[in-house]
Amino acid sequence: MLRNALLAAVTVAALLAGGCREEKRPEPPPAAPPSAAPTAASPAYEAVDVSGGGRVEGRVTFSGAKPKAEPRPITKDNATCGHGPKPSEQVLLGAGGALRNAVVTIEGIRRGKKPAAAPPVLDQKKCDYIPHVQAVVSGATLDILNSDDILHNVHGYLDGKETLFNLAMPLKGQKIQKQLTKPGLVSLQCDAGHTWMSAYIVVVENPYFAVTGADGRFALDDVPPGTYKLKAWHEKLGNLEQQVTVAPAATASAAFEYK
Repeated sequence: MLRNALLAAVTVAALLAGGCREEKRPEPPPAAPPSAAPTAASPAYEAVDVSGGGRVEGRVTFSGAKPKAEPRPITKDNATCGHGPKPSEQVLLGAGGALRNAVVTIEGIRRGKKPAAAPPVLDQKKCDYIPHVQAVVSGATLDILNSDDILHNVHGYLDGKETLFNLAMPLKGQKIQKQLTKPGLVSLQCDAGHTWMSAYIVVVENPYFAVTGADGRFALDDVPPGTYKLKAWHEKLGNLEQQVTVAPAATASAAFEYK
């Protein structure tokens, strides 16, 4: 009898052990190793007093047959916008092929002059964006105005993809402020039926930029001595680049020719 009792006890213990093994959950997988620290962003631009700064000046021109550009028909709000088609603003040429609305920038300057204190302005006047092309330094706050007594809309896209803002402005004299924090090309359009309205804002990382006027000329002052990449951008004609060396307290000349 004792032998039978011992045998029964051993059997029960074996069954219990087997049951525990069956119910035991697998251990969780080891934790994934920590991800590498993100790469540090490029240092922000630092405004300093420039000692012995130089100047870059020059002209942007176009040679050859002018690209064909269709006029912009006015299809709405004629009392404010006008009755005849508006001329194209894409390629505006002056004497000697001077190219207007080209943006000239110096790339890669991390320390230099202070940005302009006055805020950049975008106005809507007689159903046009004014100015048609401008450049601003990253971080600047843009004053967006409506000088017309009709509903306008300002839809800004960064690099043709990301919507930065989409603003309905129904009141004459209305002003909305928007800070532009991301460098890139901001294209503007009106979603209130004024399909002919367009403009561009080039947002750059430093205050060394200029937009050419009717004479095609540009000038960049207080440039720290060094060798830089000088870049020209135009909405229709694209980009041109060249290298420029700025000596202390001296003027460097540069010229861009689109063909």
